Amino acid sequence: MIYGIIDIGSNSIRLLLSNGKEAIEDKKVVRTQLAYNLANTGLLDDEAMSRTIKVIKELVEYAKEKGADYVWPFATEAVRSAKNKDVFLGRLKDMGIDVDLIPAQNEAKLGFAGAYYGGRVAVMDVGGASSEIAVGDENGLIYAKSIPIGIVKIKDVCAEDVEKAEEYIDSKIKDYGEIPTFDTLISIGGTASSFAAIAMEMEIYDSKKVDFFKLTYEDIKNAVERIRVLPMEDRGAVKGLSLKRRDVIVGGGILIMKIMKKLNKDFLIVRESDNQEGYLQYKLGQLQM
Repeated sequence: MIYGIIDIGSNSIRLLLSNGKEAIEDKKVVRTQLAYNLANTGLLDDEAMSRTIKVIKELVEYAKEKGADYVWPFATEAVRSAKNKDVFLGRLKDMGIDVDLIPAQNEAKLGFAGAYYGGRVAVMDVGGASSEIAVGDENGLIYAKSIPIGIVKIKDVCAEDVEKAEEYIDSKIKDYGEIPTFDTLISIGGTASSFAAIAMEMEIYDSKKVDFFKLTYEDIKNAVERIRVLPMEDRGAVKGLSLKRRDVIVGGGILIMKIMKKLNKDFLIVRESDNQEGYLQYKLGQLQM
């Protein structure tokens, strides 16, 4: 059996093709910025919806061409919080594409399940419109929470005003409350993997090198300070930084650093296995939600 898992994220749409045990090719990632201006309007932008629907349709077709027996799309905070989510989901349904809208309380569980590899850990997932923290061990989760802040929302609300971004982030992450102690901090999502690629000065992105990379607070701080002073058009010269992330990377770095400070951790482990693998476990009956 081959399974296609499509993550309809706030910043990017991603396709995982898996045989149920491992990926059969590198994940496809297409940036559509579905959450564009959502923080200011509460609505999914018409153009953002149209380009996202086009990409989802293309990825469904691609998965089927690759022999996928099942293609399962799911959506998270951008769709969940939008006042016009029924319009977006309805347009997809009219095309024969049913989307599973993940409740906030389950989003952290999916990321944890996909990234977990042993011990008492916290899994942090910094997304476009929400960010999750889950803490647990081999016996399961003991804490999981999703809050509505992410890299696209930070860009829409704060641009790259560092002081404003820090105040905005502080006002949101306090909602994590008391987080249980743990040994290792793991981070999933494109922001953490981008900083890993920057730290390694990657000319060509290599997911195998990024997976399990030890990324320090100083790595992120140095990258943010270096990128922030560069004009947008010059950021393509930064090795490891995708042009698709050049306008959200500063806010994303500030958010990760703020969470690391809150958790009192000076490094994290980057994982490439994430909520898509977790969602596949759920669909195969290996994870209870």
